[in-house]
Amino acid sequence: MSVLDGLLVHSPTSLDALIALRKDLLTGKFGVGEHLKKETLAQQYEVSRGSVTHALHKLETEGLVECEQNGRVRVIGISVQDIVDMYEIRLLLEKKAMKILMEKENVDYSPLVQVMNSLNTEMAKGEAADPVQMAKLGFSVHIAMFQMCGNKAIFLAWKGASGLMQEIININGSHVTAEETYRKHKTLCECIIQKWPNSVQIIEEHLTTGSRDIYLEALENIAKKAAD
Repeated sequence: MSVLDGLLVHSPTSLDALIALRKDLLTGKFGVGEHLKKETLAQQYEVSRGSVTHALHKLETEGLVECEQNGRVRVIGISVQDIVDMYEIRLLLEKKAMKILMEKENVDYSPLVQVMNSLNTEMAKGEAADPVQMAKLGFSVHIAMFQMCGNKAIFLAWKGASGLMQEIININGSHVTAEETYRKHKTLCECIIQKWPNSVQIIEEHLTTGSRDIYLEALENIAKKAAD
């Protein structure tokens, strides 16, 4: 490796620690009630102690950990009810965004078209299509939906939990084929652009059976493995 190559190597940051630690919490690597040591986490994720502190503060706002007064950090984890509650709130926000889009006369669909082009490109790889990448692009369809509806308040409310939701979607991508992800989001895009009368029902089915239930099943499998 040249000196220049060495300088260009990506150094882990608080964002990297946040993403990695969030995933480990959502996949049951740390047990509920377990206390996390910042020094140990810094070594494990190869970041500074300050980066770990920033990541833990964000994870506390997401309800995954609790920073106690004595400075220790306790794992709260995520329960079935937490997932049900989160998707209930997400559904309310996305149904509202969908209703706005259905009633809007002039809509700039370019954000949605761009995402669909990316989905098409990945899907065109055939068997080489990455299901996790497809899941990430599918999540971008929902981001585009909020951008197009133009309601800043509900977008910010949704964005507050978007990091947690994004990681759940990534985990789902390991359990869903690229074809299924493509098909479901293609249907969602078509109903938005063509203003289908049953669009609200479609978004509800999409979020429950197409996302929430998949993660709940994964969560159940995680719990079984932890018990063995």
